[in-house]
Amino acid sequence: MKKTLAILLLLLLLAACQKVNTDAAPAAQAPTPAPTAEPEPAPTEVPPAEAAETEAPQAEAVPAQYAFTFSAKTLDGEKITQEYFGQYDLTMVNVWASWCGPCKSELSELGELYGKLPENVGFLSITVDDPQDVKEAKALLEENGCTFPCLDSQTSTGLFKNFLGKVNAIPTTVFFDRSGNQVGGWILGVPQGGDSVADAYMHQIQNRLDQLNGK
Repeated sequence: MKKTLAILLLLLLLAACQKVNTDAAPAAQAPTPAPTAEPEPAPTEVPPAEAAETEAPQAEAVPAQYAFTFSAKTLDGEKITQEYFGQYDLTMVNVWASWCGPCKSELSELGELYGKLPENVGFLSITVDDPQDVKEAKALLEENGCTFPCLDSQTSTGLFKNFLGKVNAIPTTVFFDRSGNQVGGWILGVPQGGDSVADAYMHQIQNRLDQLNGK
């Protein structure tokens, strides 16, 4: 009897163990990681040099054709403007007056110089005489064989503001390029050097031409 009870108890224990094993929760498994989303590639940055090429072209500032403008009449009544500069690589501008001793002393030399100028060099004379002295200025030019154009400052617009207002002694000579930009320094008074005043001016002209040519 006892043996039978023992066998029954053993069978019950085995059944209980089997139930526990089948009801036990499955071992925890590491969750399957969600697929990692690959980061979207960042926009390719264009290097500055290339960026400039991809941008819409900017309109370049167009420089003025002339550094300044003016209009004046010669003693013979001819109208001359800043466009005179555009005809030559270099233009020599001499400011004088009929009542100025040094100015009168160089007139014949200037007349000689004008006949020797290279084709790419122009010459303008400007008299600052008062209206009552203009006739005297014209007579002096004729007496000294000066055939270059001479502007009457009293008939000008733009010259005082852009140029003559800075002249405080005569004779004064200044050089300009094709656009009306000053080339080199001012010559105050009558230049010296060489065999004559005309030679001294020619030397100054060559210096300015060399400056324009980067020499």
